[in-house]
Amino acid sequence: MTKFNFDELIDRHNTHCTKFDGYGSFTSDYDEIIPMWIADMDFATPDPISDAIRKRLEHPVLGYCIPPEEYYTTLQDWFSKQYGLQISKDDVTYTPGVVAGIYKLIQCWTKEEDGVTICPPVYYPFADVIHGSRRRLVEAPLLIKDERYYIDWEALDKALAQSKILLWCHPHNPGGRVWTAEELQRVATMAKQHGCLVISDEIHADLTFSGHRHMPFPSVSDDAKEVGMSLMAPSKVFNMPGVIASQMYIPNPRLRDVVFPYMVQNGLAHASCYTYSAVIAAYKECGAWSKACMQYIEENVELVRKYITERIPRLKMIQPEASFLIFLDCRELGFRTTDELASFFVEKAGVMLNDGSTFGTGGEFFMRLNVGTPRSVLEEALKRIEKAVNAL
Repeated sequence: MTKFNFDELIDRHNTHCTKFDGYGSFTSDYDEIIPMWIADMDFATPDPISDAIRKRLEHPVLGYCIPPEEYYTTLQDWFSKQYGLQISKDDVTYTPGVVAGIYKLIQCWTKEEDGVTICPPVYYPFADVIHGSRRRLVEAPLLIKDERYYIDWEALDKALAQSKILLWCHPHNPGGRVWTAEELQRVATMAKQHGCLVISDEIHADLTFSGHRHMPFPSVSDDAKEVGMSLMAPSKVFNMPGVIASQMYIPNPRLRDVVFPYMVQNGLAHASCYTYSAVIAAYKECGAWSKACMQYIEENVELVRKYITERIPRLKMIQPEASFLIFLDCRELGFRTTDELASFFVEKAGVMLNDGSTFGTGGEFFMRLNVGTPRSVLEEALKRIEKAVNAL
């Protein structure tokens, strides 16, 4: 029996929590909506992380700080243990969030109106940062077959010919796809041929399911090292997104000698006074917690798969290979607009999900479900959805 209690119900209301306090006001057939949208989990953050923050806050001065040597050695140990990679201290640097890192990398390497490729449906801030940077959005939509996503190689080749950067989601969000070494190597070679850099968002890397393996993009081939930059974080796997802590991994000195000073010059290379303590505690002391959590999540995913197959067959699911997010295919429900579909889940099922259309081309009439929650909550949500779908 696990020593971690993922079945515990924790009240997150009135804590300035985005998931529970930040989704607005909606009319519903249920008195209380179950929020299963934004990508954080409802489990207690591991004790060593909270303890490390409290310990740092015992000091009376909350001043500027520098990354301690232990921060780098901890990252080196994690890369070795998780990915079988021996990295140098010089290969990594802190960045305040993956999206912020992507935004600055786009600014660093491109100019206005340069093309940036994405492969939708994909994490919606990708398009936001491209538009916000006044760069030109170029799409190479993914293909879907047997409820699994695949790369459209012809579309990607055409898109990269118009672009300076490829924003890559690895593992894929919202589809949970763990890209194979062969796929990643082909992406890298194609990017290099077109003179494109690859910015790989790997925030869900450490949520990869059993039977699959995550490989940081720059590590998969010489071409990938030549063009690739990874952004990673402890935020998802240890459920600590409120601690703004991510890291860039850039093993190519030609790239990092441009990027790392650029981050310093833009004031983005140093964390809050307690962040390093939290990150060190997470990677050094919480491995057992993350393994237990991943087992629980995989069981939740299997619960959803079995439930909708047997009781809500009009729904289909993209079978995830990583993360606590499931992309539900709702096209058989027959709604005319994506707004109607999103409203249906809130108003009739009392469940707040992410509207798949926000993930761009190919996401229409899908919904994203967050299963990083106690099983009793997930079961109640599925019962509500079943009842609402059967009433259509």
